[in-house]
Amino acid sequence: MSSAPWYLNAERPSLKHQRKWKSDPNYTKSWYDRGAKIFQAEKYRKGACENCGAMTHDAKSCMERPRKKGAKWTNMHIAPDEKIETFELDYDGKRDRWNGYDASTYARVIERYEARDEARRKYLKEQQLKKVDESKQMDFAKVEKRVRTTGGGSTGTVRYIYYTIPQLYLIFYV
Repeated sequence: MSSAPWYLNAERPSLKHQRKWKSDPNYTKSWYDRGAKIFQAEKYRKGACENCGAMTHDAKSCMERPRKKGAKWTNMHIAPDEKIETFELDYDGKRDRWNGYDASTYARVIERYEARDEARRKYLKEQQLKKVDESKQMDFAKVEKRVRTTGGGSTGTVRYIYYTIPQLYLIFYV
């Protein structure tokens, strides 16, 4: 029913929900400035958070770890006030999952994972080289003569067999 019936005013649609919605210019598609700070206090101010000393929230909603003695009593390490923004989003802005997403943060995540993988490859290569060096130094069969003791022992030979496993040395007496 895009056009009105002949008996009504035919110049415009009769029902409000059939009209074309125009976006309100008051709405914005911007997003919060994450982590922005506005003022750094020198000492504790009355009415501030007892834990960190910021004026923008109270101790109950403080996101810092609970201190043993808060900023109210120590008057030290006062946290800066956070920037509080209020704005209304339009229909799409409220439902946009990626609104405010910064692609450069993902690039930092990728760099961190690549550095971790590179360190892992380097470590595994060192372990392989270390394993080769240990296998060259292994002494599998070492024969030693046992000395006759006063407690009465035989003069046979004792064979020590060494097996080396990384970080673990096992000795078996045969």
